[in-house]
Amino acid sequence: MALEDGVVVGTQGIGARDFAIRREVHTGSWLGRSHHHRGLGTEMRAAVLHLAFAGLSARHAVSGAYADNTASLGVSRKLGYRDDGIEHHVVRAESVVLRRLRLTSDQWREHRLVQVKTEGLQECLPCFGLG
Repeated sequence: MALEDGVVVGTQGIGARDFAIRREVHTGSWLGRSHHHRGLGTEMRAAVLHLAFAGLSARHAVSGAYADNTASLGVSRKLGYRDDGIEHHVVRAESVVLRRLRLTSDQWREHRLVQVKTEGLQECLPCFGLG
């Protein structure tokens, strides 16, 4: 959950498969429409990217957004993600295009916009197959 002054404004997720080998995470988020255009989406994503790259030494982060979700695509591009292809999905019996995005650790370093601090991560590294 993402909170602002104790109020839920959205969610931000991060996940991975075989992280210790692949060093790749995927991110996903949702931000309530009334909270758009205030930088919260950027801060939410920056936090998990800091965890992935600075904390866990990820090589890549991948994400995606439907082609008509300009807000999400804008956050991704602002943080340095680059296009990584498309997928065709079906939503409410309609064909829609999902734009895949990829961010390398070097691109992340070039586009760091938000200062993030992690605490207590060292003790958790074995849970990620690291340490």
